[in-house]
Amino acid sequence: MSTPVGSTVPPKRIHVDRKAGTIEIAWDDIQGHIALSDMRRSCPCALCDDLRSKQVGGLHMISENEMPSSVLTGVTPVGNYAVQLRWEDGHDTGIYPYTYLRELIGSG
Repeated sequence: MSTPVGSTVPPKRIHVDRKAGTIEIAWDDIQGHIALSDMRRSCPCALCDDLRSKQVGGLHMISENEMPSSVLTGVTPVGNYAVQLRWEDGHDTGIYPYTYLRELIGSG
């Protein structure tokens, strides 16, 4: 039985490979790796969203200069619907809903 794309079902596995610079996320029906730098650029918090919205040309990606760190230091569950990622520079306001993580895996 597959999990619907919009589902808030928690992943079966979240594994950070700091050496490879990736995070692996797996559900019963979908799994994949995402570069930590892509996770940081995809941060859904208000501050990062604002930085993306101010970019010329609508690229909607945080530049390397605006992204001081893509070193992940922690992953904390938030209720039954998301995880909070903590980055080496202290940035930890991004809450990544499971539905968003599934979208990131699906587009990768």
